[in-house]
Amino acid sequence: MPDILSQGGGHQYGPWPRRVAAAAVLVLVAVTIAHYLPRSRHGTARPAVTATPLPLPLAVSGDAGVAEEPDGITGQTSSWPGGLRLPATGEQPAWFWPATGQAVPIGGLPRQPAGYQFVRATGGWALQAGPAGCGSCAGPPRAVYFLADQAQAVTQVGLADAVAPGAAGTLWLTSYPPDAEPRTAAGLAREVSITGRPLGPQLTLPAGYLIEQGTDRGLLLAPVAQDSGTMPDTLWDPAPSQPGRSFAGVIAANATEIAWAPPCVTRCRVQVLNLATGRQVSVELPVASSVANAAFSPDGSLLAVQVGFSDDADDGAMAVQLELASMASGHLTAVPQTWVSSDALVGFGWGASGDSLVAELSFTTKVQLASWRPGASRLAIAVLRPRHSPASLVIGQYGP
Repeated sequence: MPDILSQGGGHQYGPWPRRVAAAAVLVLVAVTIAHYLPRSRHGTARPAVTATPLPLPLAVSGDAGVAEEPDGITGQTSSWPGGLRLPATGEQPAWFWPATGQAVPIGGLPRQPAGYQFVRATGGWALQAGPAGCGSCAGPPRAVYFLADQAQAVTQVGLADAVAPGAAGTLWLTSYPPDAEPRTAAGLAREVSITGRPLGPQLTLPAGYLIEQGTDRGLLLAPVAQDSGTMPDTLWDPAPSQPGRSFAGVIAANATEIAWAPPCVTRCRVQVLNLATGRQVSVELPVASSVANAAFSPDGSLLAVQVGFSDDADDGAMAVQLELASMASGHLTAVPQTWVSSDALVGFGWGASGDSLVAELSFTTKVQLASWRPGASRLAIAVLRPRHSPASLVIGQYGP
């Protein structure tokens, strides 16, 4: 097998492992994924915002179309698109333009020592103050905001212990009684618009479950306890208060689609159910490969998947390849130059523009951002150079 850590021209829903050498870089460049995973805001007037330097990484695009250092993705590349920006979390979140290194604070957010959690929602992100994760759900409710893809400021939606994306223009806010234990308690959930307007009655969730995604056919619920073993996600219809279909190994979901990877032995597949039509697409993976993480494109027509290949390396690292699955045909298309070590892939997701897949990769000597518009023959690359104490970039479905 080739040296998959240092070259990218060849050929897991949860945190990914890191190589020790790459960890030295990540101390300087704090990064996020995605689609964290396993787990989605508004204000009033938009304050004036000026471009001011922030303690974020300085990005430098490849010179003359070639990545400037031999380590990492090499060969012919394109310059990072000037208009493609990414959110950066931290005490004071900002929009960050990798092409120029410019950072602009996101308006309407008070400085938060514990930082902000980002969750991808239709047309933007839901932000919540305070620590991420359901282990901290019970306690004083925390502010929830909505940030539209092209907005300079947020809108406050309400207060809650947890937030999840819903159908277009909506979010689900969940709260618990004081001192309740989320692993066993029943949360109280309410659907609200991205302006904070209540859209329906308050619902009592099944004990021990939290909303993963609001859909057109009910609520996709996931166990609060991350060590719940084989407990599947459940599509729950609150009207009759009855659980519906269960899904083992959910890797992505939106308001109309659910993707999951059933247990497999030899030839693995990803299954995608269209909730509106009932049509199910089966995506066959390459031989001796598996998938653990995925992200739907904003229009739902494509599913980006992280395909892993077995390896006999001493450190246990796998080779991974980013691929796009068409929901029309089930056909897989490899994203060029993304054959790397699983330790190198930090996260991936869809940028704020919605038409480009973005990935973050950490190599021994550098951290690179890659963007790819489906159909393009090469990646666009930006190199992150640490400066001071950089904030984390929000790449995947979930950010710290």
